[in-house]
Amino acid sequence: MALNIRINLENCYEFNNVSSDLTLSQFVSDLKNGNSAKIGVMIDNERHQFLPDVFNLSFGPVNDIGQIDDTARLSHENYSKVFSTIVLASIIFLTKNSNKYIGIDGSSNARAYLYFRTIQNNHDTLTTYFDIYGVNYYVRILRKDEKDNMHRINSNDITTIPRAINKGEKINLGELYNYFIFKLKK
Repeated sequence: MALNIRINLENCYEFNNVSSDLTLSQFVSDLKNGNSAKIGVMIDNERHQFLPDVFNLSFGPVNDIGQIDDTARLSHENYSKVFSTIVLASIIFLTKNSNKYIGIDGSSNARAYLYFRTIQNNHDTLTTYFDIYGVNYYVRILRKDEKDNMHRINSNDITTIPRAINKGEKINLGELYNYFIFKLKK
């Protein structure tokens, strides 16, 4: 993945499929190998388990049955254009759903770092449109099986208090946010 992503809403891929409720949009990204990939941006219909009014956004290549693989690794020709298109899809959704927040899960340390660096590198542009927050929560609770009694977790063991992400904020990898929340500015 690239770390020098620059958000530019004037340089986005064209959406070729958008659902009527704006929770699903698709575009085609050019890949470094000369191929292309259909990329989906999906916003869940259900609220986040621990964060009221936050709806998870996932993105990635779309398979033949319309499912998004948000763990896939692709070599995009232009990462900035891909991320700019995802940001544009978020703005469009939040414009029509101003009472909602969008959240992005850094499902691995590498992805969380990529998202944090992208926010930092584009802080001025992104904060023109969004209030941006980071959250650290105990990820294990989300992956806990109901039959798993070995890893009991008390609700006091977890805090999901969003903190504003400030420009130039330095954070060590051990304390890096693992969830990022975007609220459209009014």
